Amino acid sequence: VTIGPQMPAIIEAGPALLLQELGNFGTVLIALPVAIALGLRREAVGMAHSVAREPNVGIIMNKFGINSPEGRGVMAIYIFGTVFGAVFMGLISGLLVSITPIHPLSFAMASGVGSGSMMAAASGSLITSFPELEDQIVAFAGASNLLSLATGFWVSIFIALPLTEKLYALL
Repeated sequence: VTIGPQMPAIIEAGPALLLQELGNFGTVLIALPVAIALGLRREAVGMAHSVAREPNVGIIMNKFGINSPEGRGVMAIYIFGTVFGAVFMGLISGLLVSITPIHPLSFAMASGVGSGSMMAAASGSLITSFPELEDQIVAFAGASNLLSLATGFWVSIFIALPLTEKLYALL
């Protein structure tokens, strides 16, 4: 409902919105080495393959099981994200939009990570700073969140999780 009226602007954003899932590789390429440096083992695979929202938890549970180290890792990040994710996203989006020259709609797209509460918190901070862009912020964040849920599942299965396992073996 919120995306529909802004569809021309969303289509104009085109590849930027579609390629946002590539940001998920930051969790693999940055978080995995940090987790291993902190002494984590196979838990790091579950923790670092994604932002660990519901579809990603399902992928890990299906492949490794709930009692596996990977299962414990993904659940740790899921719970941490549930408790602290919305607060973090609200604070970081409000801070970054005020100190960087990046357009607020870029931050709106970045707020759609596959979690409704995180998206709402980030969007709320952006709307407070740019009330004149409220409709666009809500539409871009909603479209981004929807695409993250739809494409993130497949990216996790076919790219992110295999990449995480290979990088884990290498490290």
